[in-house]
Amino acid sequence: MNIKKIRSLKGGLSFAMACAVALGYSHLAMAQVAKNNLRPASLGKLGMVASANPLASLAGQKILIKGGNAIDAIVATAASLNAVEPYMSGTAGVGYMLFYSAKDKKVRSLVFGGWVPQNFQAKAIKTDTKLADGAGHGGMETIGPRTPAVPGNLAGWSRALKDYGTMSLSEVFESTIDYLENGVPITEFDQAMWEGTLDRVSPHPESAAIFLKPDKTPYKIGDFFTNKPLAKTMRRIAKEGIDVFYKGEIAKEMAAAFKRDGGFITLEDLASVPDKVQWVEPISVKYRDYTVYNNPPPGMGIQQLQVLKIMEGFDLKKMGHNSVEYLAHLMEAIYLSRMDTDKYIGDPKFVKVPVTMLLSDSYIASQRAKVVANIKERREKMKKQSYLEKVPGYMEDARQDKYKFATTSLSAVDRWGNAVVIIQTHGGGFGSGYVAGKTGVVFNSALDWMTLVPGQANSVEPGKAVGWCIGGMMQFHKDGVPQLIVGSPGSFGILQSVPQVALNVVDFGMNIQDAISAPRFRWKDELGSVPAKELIIETRIPEKTLQELRDMGYVLDTSLGEWSMTVGGAQGITIDHKTGWIMGGADPRRNGYSMGW
Repeated sequence: MNIKKIRSLKGGLSFAMACAVALGYSHLAMAQVAKNNLRPASLGKLGMVASANPLASLAGQKILIKGGNAIDAIVATAASLNAVEPYMSGTAGVGYMLFYSAKDKKVRSLVFGGWVPQNFQAKAIKTDTKLADGAGHGGMETIGPRTPAVPGNLAGWSRALKDYGTMSLSEVFESTIDYLENGVPITEFDQAMWEGTLDRVSPHPESAAIFLKPDKTPYKIGDFFTNKPLAKTMRRIAKEGIDVFYKGEIAKEMAAAFKRDGGFITLEDLASVPDKVQWVEPISVKYRDYTVYNNPPPGMGIQQLQVLKIMEGFDLKKMGHNSVEYLAHLMEAIYLSRMDTDKYIGDPKFVKVPVTMLLSDSYIASQRAKVVANIKERREKMKKQSYLEKVPGYMEDARQDKYKFATTSLSAVDRWGNAVVIIQTHGGGFGSGYVAGKTGVVFNSALDWMTLVPGQANSVEPGKAVGWCIGGMMQFHKDGVPQLIVGSPGSFGILQSVPQVALNVVDFGMNIQDAISAPRFRWKDELGSVPAKELIIETRIPEKTLQELRDMGYVLDTSLGEWSMTVGGAQGITIDHKTGWIMGGADPRRNGYSMGW
């Protein structure tokens, strides 16, 4: 991937800026001075949409203005990403949703994160082309028809719309079909993503015909991208319903393509999906004055809740934002919690996941004590070592393939108080790179985020749900209503970036945009790299702080500079129930934009 073209994105995305129709001023009662920010938060009283692309946010905002609710808007936004962020997610991708129903006064989780095909055979992929897709664990690392999980995005959108929406698929898909049919302009960020994933689509004729220009080169700034075959598919789904995709003519065409090309997904696999996508109870903890909700396993959001509970035992304000003490405590809390998700999280129908134990007061207290002990040990070693001994001798390059990500986050709030956040993904850039038949539908590479080693919590087994870092998103509630919703892409960095943003809001009083824009870090803890040995950290954190962390023995990779998408691309919304103002923030590290009205 040509990371150089995205490593220093500082909001200078001309198209994104041109499309910014959000209210661009600060609400004085809520804002703080934005020392490291690039843009103001968006404001509204009747609704807010925050996504990774301004046209996607606009699609959702149009639905709110027409009288739709947050579910209608989030589905419109999610579907439009087929056109404006085709490398990140789409109809044959996978995802999670966390939804608060104002009518029911209840938070619910919707899991549509993908399943292993029933006919999956690990030995069949041994000779497949290996190409890193973001997972970076050396498990499958394949592209093509044998790496997709059975996709859940469309079923998830449909279930949410059927149970809580007010509009039809045809209404909420209008912008999607328009974008796919008539084209969307390519931004600087898009160009970099296209160049970095060229090798994923070029081996597949149907994919290359859509995602490459006629001369077989990737799309660049100034080009307009269309996917007319997918526009036709989405138009049929809008008219006939999702059964045409999971059980009807489109399903048959896709299943035939997989069979022809040696893939595992069958018509039976596709037909099973709508019944698998059901609402489940979220998991939650108390944090300070808030109740914090997250998705249950096979999502890995429990790690984020563990980190919050560990950090609750410290005086974060006294430590100071992004001080050495604060960063060291947070780094250690994340480090320990990640080992739990690596060890325990998988499909609860296949493995026992000790959720109660992992969130118990006694276990959290023991983890908190380890944090304190680890920092003490680092301080003591610091005193005994010379400066030269403390300089790390080895550092893994953060620009290598395993730090490429293809995930996206989006949020919506409406005038009635409904609040929803989604994280959805293709798994790798353009997923598997494989388009099934003439449908225009590119499939995910979700199986590459499982392990081929048998007996593990997230081992590949036929019919098993993928254990996913994308399940990590949070809603913070106080007095029974949501105050903050936040999610982020970024591979296993999702489990690190979302707590950092949330703590910026809750403990340090930042508005949501400042909280997202503030400098972040992440452990290099991809699958197969746990426990992690190094961290990626943005250099807007003062050099004196970085040096003291190095002196404590932390190996810090600062090669990506002041701003890096490697630490995520968060979107979030806060609601001030006293004034009625809704505030949205989106990540300038990508094409993110929030829009309120």
